[in-house]
Amino acid sequence: MKRVLLATITESDQCSTAFTSSLAQTIRVGFSAQVEVLPVFFRSLGNWAMAANQAITLAWEEKLDGLVLVGPNIGWKAESLLELCSTEKDAAALPVVTQAGFNVTLGEIARLQEDEKSGEIKVQMASLGFFYLSAYALEQLAESHSTVSYYGRDTKLVLQSGDIYSRFHTHEEVMTYRLAELGIEIWLNPENTVRTVELTESQGDFAASLKALRENG
Repeated sequence: MKRVLLATITESDQCSTAFTSSLAQTIRVGFSAQVEVLPVFFRSLGNWAMAANQAITLAWEEKLDGLVLVGPNIGWKAESLLELCSTEKDAAALPVVTQAGFNVTLGEIARLQEDEKSGEIKVQMASLGFFYLSAYALEQLAESHSTVSYYGRDTKLVLQSGDIYSRFHTHEEVMTYRLAELGIEIWLNPENTVRTVELTESQGDFAASLKALRENG
């Protein structure tokens, strides 16, 4: 059975009802799909990057088969997460829709690479709101970065926050850079859009949006 850490980083120890419902369904369906989903919640304590580093470190130390970062205000279909955990890629994501749209950087549409077997597309960057790292990616990230003591625990310093490299970088940009240094590409399944629940629920269809982009060149 594949063992995957589902890490959720919270600001206030609260999750949406869409999240809890999706998580319960995923755990139940996961056993029949031979995937054991291990949910762990991390408090951000004002530093999301270090909380994510704690999750990466834990998954690596426990020698798990993968890690999925999932935001506390996200809802998804159980099958979508389990399919993500079954990818052959070392870094993969699902499109996360918010009120601002999709946090995905595609690059030039005409040159978009698609895996004909899985239907996944290679992207330049994707939201960390629903992001998967394989055991290989976890090992490479952990072994290529230094260890710091964070609230009394040894933690791999993979992500950083704030002004680095002379300008501000988002967490997604830093993760993309770290993976690129290791030769790891990011892939995305356009068919499995996940939704966010803020003041109102954001819904969308990434596959339909991608189709329109392709048609319009």
